[in-house]
Amino acid sequence: MVPERKKSASGKKAGAARGLWKRVTQSVRILLVRPLYPGNVGSVARVMKNLGFRRLGIVSDLDPREEPEAFWMAHGARDLLEAASIHKDLDEALSSIDLAIGTTSRKGTRWREALEPEGLVDTLTAGWDWRPTALLFGPEDRGLSVKELSRCRWVVRIPTREDCPSMNVSHAVGLICYILARGNHAGLECNRSGAAPPEETQRLMEEAEAFLKETNFLTGDAARKQTAMRHLQRLIVRASPNKAELALLWAVLRHMERRAR
Repeated sequence: MVPERKKSASGKKAGAARGLWKRVTQSVRILLVRPLYPGNVGSVARVMKNLGFRRLGIVSDLDPREEPEAFWMAHGARDLLEAASIHKDLDEALSSIDLAIGTTSRKGTRWREALEPEGLVDTLTAGWDWRPTALLFGPEDRGLSVKELSRCRWVVRIPTREDCPSMNVSHAVGLICYILARGNHAGLECNRSGAAPPEETQRLMEEAEAFLKETNFLTGDAARKQTAMRHLQRLIVRASPNKAELALLWAVLRHMERRAR
């Protein structure tokens, strides 16, 4: 009887992991921004299907599927490529997305708060609850622009060598998808029992931003203010406050608001 109980518990755990993985693959969209080569788009579709992802979006003036090369390179993933959505611009592509995550190989102080690929799963499962999420990948020659990266709540920096910093977009997509898929194969679990709901964290950030503007804490031009808030937001996201910690932050903000009046 004991072995049966163990098997039953193991089965429940595996079932929970499968259920969570289904939510991950349903919520995560791979979004290619201005891809240069139709063949690479096909390769992206193939590696996505290899690793269990099916939602592909493309921001482009041209539909890469009009070129036969896209389907040649999407061997075994024609259905995924045919189902891909085409968007005229990034605003349209992100209209139904709650969380945009950019990818880059850029270095420097601007990107010192960027996540490493291995930290992506932990950061997402800590509090995001796998709501509609887009992983953005830029064109093959230069990647996402600074302006496009500024549209992203988080940035993942893929470490590459200085003598060859630019990755083929299908390789970059494969790397990130593998990191997420590896979490599934390892028995991905969502440890969010006490995590604050992401919408509550976002509401705190919005009210904090309004307060900081009102008290003239944020100075300089609009871009500088936006950068300061983005850094503060990423700090809060990395901290992944639980409900009690978020309540404390709310209390601190309310106290500061009263003192400022």
